[in-house]
Amino acid sequence: MKFKKILLFFGSMTDQTIITNVVQLCKKFKSKLYVLFVLEPKKISRLARITHRNHESLHKEIEEQGWQLLYLVEDEAVQHGVWTSLHLEEGVMLGTVKKFIEAYGIDCLIIRRSDEVKKLFLPCPVPVIGL
Repeated sequence: MKFKKILLFFGSMTDQTIITNVVQLCKKFKSKLYVLFVLEPKKISRLARITHRNHESLHKEIEEQGWQLLYLVEDEAVQHGVWTSLHLEEGVMLGTVKKFIEAYGIDCLIIRRSDEVKKLFLPCPVPVIGL
């Protein structure tokens, strides 16, 4: 199976451990790599309450971390000649990912293995790979 358009999804609690593997996969399949970081307002609010931090500053901090992750992917992809498109969206994870898949004609979703995989696996209209 060949994937022309691969979506790498990052949520607010994700790290960079899968970037190299995803870029190598895209290089192997000659796939376009779409990278999506989703800011989830409810999770940020809950985290602000739990940690007793200012909501706005926490939101800004997580958004900055999101852009840093996106730029790390872009740097790795450019080094390996992989086309990339970076996106940072705010909303509910499942709805945002599904809307993005439909809007861009994504063939495969890649996500770091976690509880989020379970939420995305069943309702997702394309294959899901958890790394």
